[in-house]
Amino acid sequence: MRDGVVCDETLNSGIEGVYAAGDVCRWYNNLYDKEMRVEHWTTASEQGAAAASNLLAVWRGQEPKPYSAVPFFWSDQFTARIQFLGRCDGDETPHIVVGSPEERSFVALYEKDGLLKAALGVSRPRQLMPFRKLLSERATFAEAMELVATFVAT
Repeated sequence: MRDGVVCDETLNSGIEGVYAAGDVCRWYNNLYDKEMRVEHWTTASEQGAAAASNLLAVWRGQEPKPYSAVPFFWSDQFTARIQFLGRCDGDETPHIVVGSPEERSFVALYEKDGLLKAALGVSRPRQLMPFRKLLSERATFAEAMELVATFVAT
């Protein structure tokens, strides 16, 4: 244990037949090249399915598959839906690309070294969610801005 059950990229704990998922799981995420924990029910659900699939794969003599997911969480706060995709370590540069905080409706993209690292949406789910695919592809910030250019002003 080190801030959770430490697992490899397949959610295996290092003990044969023991997998972890959810809040307790600290796994190596190939997409971000680091260990992480994500404490949100959507991750718990996705990891549970992946851990079960990998456990059964090993039981059948097959190779388990890495769980490489874009972290995602959301919360409804009064009339605002706040959603976050990706991972920020604090040294990224935020860019508000749609809307504004004053309007309480915006999308902010987080960039580091020319890469898209995360996206925050406040009351903009339709415009935020396409960035999940870009994050899973390790898109550049320029590619993210190409997507922004397709948005119709609202």
